[in-house]
Amino acid sequence: MPNRRIIKARDLAGIFIYQDPKQGTIFYDIFSRKGYILTSSDVKTYSLYTTIFPLSIIVAFGAMSLFNLNYLVTAIVFALAYLLGALAFRFMFFYKLPEAKNWKPVKKESIFLYLARGYSVTRLVILICLLIALSILMPIYANVSGYQGINLYGSYLVGAAALLGAIITIISLILKLKNNY
Repeated sequence: MPNRRIIKARDLAGIFIYQDPKQGTIFYDIFSRKGYILTSSDVKTYSLYTTIFPLSIIVAFGAMSLFNLNYLVTAIVFALAYLLGALAFRFMFFYKLPEAKNWKPVKKESIFLYLARGYSVTRLVILICLLIALSILMPIYANVSGYQGINLYGSYLVGAAALLGAIITIISLILKLKNNY
């Protein structure tokens, strides 16, 4: 039987996850502006929460291919799936956790430093190449396929977002190489 690594609460990381030396792992809810204490027994449920975004994308693209939806309706399906999943987790999981009393979030590092410290040079270079390829190929594909209206603009938007991601990753790579992160 393979060795399974048991993930503890202190191993969690993310945008709204903070490691407090006194109170442990804290999930900060930006809507209620409160911190909720995550224990190691809550890790499996929290891990399920982190899959809401990719699952919403899968649901949206599945609906798009099944029902031949355009990009606007697909974006609405994605937003609804994500919103329903996020609300369900907030009310059925996070708000039932113990609240961290008198706790305030500390400022986290920027996305540039996060990428520079968290990924190797090779991974950053591969990510840059993939994002640049996506930013070039999406508009080309949209024009070749004869997209019009919202579908054309959606393809351009995805290409622009990929280009922005490539620029952020390039800055992170430069920081990594200059500062030996």
